[in-house]
Amino acid sequence: MKNSNIKTVNGIGKACSVISLIAFIFCIVGFVGLIIADIAIIFMPLDKINLSGNADATITITAENMNIGTGIDTGNFMIVGDKNGLSIEGSNEGISIDEDKVDFGGIWSLDVEEVSSDETSATYHLTGDFADFNKKAVKRELLLKVLEATIAVIATAVTLFFARRVFKALAKCETPFTEDIVKKMKVFGGVMIGYGVLTSLNLTTIVAGLAVLMLGYVFAHGKNLQQESDETL
Repeated sequence: MKNSNIKTVNGIGKACSVISLIAFIFCIVGFVGLIIADIAIIFMPLDKINLSGNADATITITAENMNIGTGIDTGNFMIVGDKNGLSIEGSNEGISIDEDKVDFGGIWSLDVEEVSSDETSATYHLTGDFADFNKKAVKRELLLKVLEATIAVIATAVTLFFARRVFKALAKCETPFTEDIVKKMKVFGGVMIGYGVLTSLNLTTIVAGLAVLMLGYVFAHGKNLQQESDETL
């Protein structure tokens, strides 16, 4: 007859096995949806990608803020101006600026016109038409984002698959100190570490994977001690 601790391990293993199975199924559904989205984007005609509207802004720099700059705050970055002209502050990956244009990674751009400039102030006029964007670049960026999501879902599904192997073994074990459970825990820990590395070096997942891997070795030691005890008896 199983003692209460083993029954608790079995119960938790069964619950976690069911939860991981449900999550795995959601991943499969998400994967199918993303594959369909990938195919749809690949075969999407460029004339179906449309955007309307325009941008119109004026930046004026006065003597009071000539040294610190002021400008248009977009949330992730700011187009600023000072006595030397316009520049980008903040998250500006893929954004470039010169005397007459602000380029957003080859997807869209703003025309820059210097309205006036002297020793005490400078005024710049920025304009752009949303319809004049690079449709191929937008399609490429959209495809890359969906592919990134697809890879993330695959990595999650693989992690859940190996997690469920551990939980299923724990759900029906007589003792957790078996070679089967030890091997599955070590593999699961390694998979979690790999998942953490793939998902932009997620330190939380990597540390959790190391903890599971360590538990695998702890369980291996427990298995050896149990085997020695059984042989002594």
